[in-house]
Parts: sequence; structure tokens; C-alpha cells
Amino acid sequence: MPASKFQVPKQSISWLLGRVHVSTPDSEVEADIRRRCSALTPAQRNACVKYALKCHRDNQALFNRYHF
Repeated sequence: MPASKFQVPKQSISWLLGRVHVSTPDSEVEADIRRRCSALTPAQRNACVKYALKCHRDNQALFNRYHF
């Protein structure tokens, strides 16, 4: 897949991160995404990791907002 046509698989990553506990360390999230995206180029993997960490942050913020 040409780098210019690559799109981060947002739906898949969002689904995966929706099943990760908010207290999971970033390093574990990153390692899991890198393992799952091992067939991609380094730049594509980095884009996937960046999006995954953003999803993880969003989930943490949501938890902190509504946790009683």
C-alpha cells in the first residue's frame, strides 16, 4: 500500500482501545499496536500508535469526567 494512500484504521483501533482499561500504561498500548501493525511501514506504525494513544487519552478523560 503506497504511503500516500495509507489511512489509519481508526475504527479498528478505537474498537481495540474501547476494550483496554484506562489504567493500562501507554507503553502496553503502544507495544500492542506496534505488534498488530508489524506489517506496516515504520511511518504507518507511528501514525497508528499516535492515534491509539489519542484514543486512550480520550477514554481516560471520559472516565475521569464521569467517575464518581
